[in-house]
Amino acid sequence: MNVKTGSWGIRRYPALEPWPSDLPLRTTTHNETSDGRRVINSKWVRGGCVLAAFLMAASLFALAETVANVPLFPAPFDKVAHFVFYGTMAALLVHGVGLRWLIVPLILVPVIGAADEWHQSFIVGRDASFWDWMADEIGTVIAFYAYWKWQKARIRDEG
Repeated sequence: MNVKTGSWGIRRYPALEPWPSDLPLRTTTHNETSDGRRVINSKWVRGGCVLAAFLMAASLFALAETVANVPLFPAPFDKVAHFVFYGTMAALLVHGVGLRWLIVPLILVPVIGAADEWHQSFIVGRDASFWDWMADEIGTVIAFYAYWKWQKARIRDEG
């Protein structure tokens, strides 16, 4: 790396200097702007996905009594809410851990769902339901399968 010494002996790195006004801005190629693979697979995005899944799981237990006071969805639609919530949590966790650890969300999210249903059995105004847990699992499996198919298609298109 070409390091220059500026005034007072401070090192100046060319990459950190503003763009010279006499040079035209470099145009980006189609792959650099629309590809997004580098961004979506960055450690920050993957870490954010794991953090978001963790916060979703924590909110289940922290807000359980609040939800008991105000029912959010009527009887048949609560299964859809379970499906979407746990499917989203699984998708975030699957992307966060990547293909190498793909089995972790498939085990962890159902355990969180079972723990949530067990926890609900102790809260006044809430009840534990096997069918709620099944909706959690179906959402998890479908999110897992969709992510696996997306990654498989992406790898096929790359190579």
